[in-house]
Amino acid sequence: MSRRTEKPFWDPDALRAQLNTAVLGKRLIVFNRITSTNDFLKRLARRGAETGTLVLADQQTAGRGRLGRLWQSPPEAGLWFSFVLRPHLRLEQIGALPLAIAVIVAETLSAFCHTEFAVKWPNDILWNQCKVCGILCETQISPALLSGESSNQLEYVVAGVGINVNQQPSDFPAELRARAISLAMITGQLLPRQDVFLELLHRLETGLFTNLTETLPTLLLRWRALCPDLGKPVVLQQAQEMIRGVFVNIGSGGELVLRLADGQRKMFSAGEVAIAK
Repeated sequence: MSRRTEKPFWDPDALRAQLNTAVLGKRLIVFNRITSTNDFLKRLARRGAETGTLVLADQQTAGRGRLGRLWQSPPEAGLWFSFVLRPHLRLEQIGALPLAIAVIVAETLSAFCHTEFAVKWPNDILWNQCKVCGILCETQISPALLSGESSNQLEYVVAGVGINVNQQPSDFPAELRARAISLAMITGQLLPRQDVFLELLHRLETGLFTNLTETLPTLLLRWRALCPDLGKPVVLQQAQEMIRGVFVNIGSGGELVLRLADGQRKMFSAGEVAIAK
């Protein structure tokens, strides 16, 4: 975790004064350096942090993507932040949240960079097949007693967003340079991170914190329009199993829907997708 004595890279009071949101960022915590914004915020969420609580860092020393993969989060280069959601959704819909967030981020970046970004199931944002943003949603579900019967209840979701903004090719590890990219590399110029951040928060609040039950189906429709893999033969890797099929749809909970060789349609909630060769 960052040292509390450090001066934040953005003054939280000045930043809060510029927010045009009512919920997202109402409680805002800013670090120069931290291990992981998701890990820090999960501790706060377990202690009851309210929806919209947001943690922003200039650098993460142990940022994570899906499956525990390291996410490079150097200082003065990107946007690394996490926020708490306590949505009124059915448990089977929670898997759609990374897709909904990806749509909002992709559309925001398109507005800033004047170029189209694509989404990849389940949580990536790409430009020309290179990754510019990743999203990690971590959920706490606990047993609850409802109407005298035992059930499961969503406590919170911590959503982490990592966007490569101003990195140059040499800033990426050699093994990532062929498949990672930044907004600066796309546009040929450095972008003001704070402007991107403020606009993104405004759009996230509109999409996620204003009656998500009604907006989620529309966000998933927009996700489908931004996914170039839909309708194509793909390979889904799950552990040691490779599953081939045509990517025909996504489910209401963000599941991948494949049409298998025998014509059967099957839904998957986890795995890595690649275009079949």
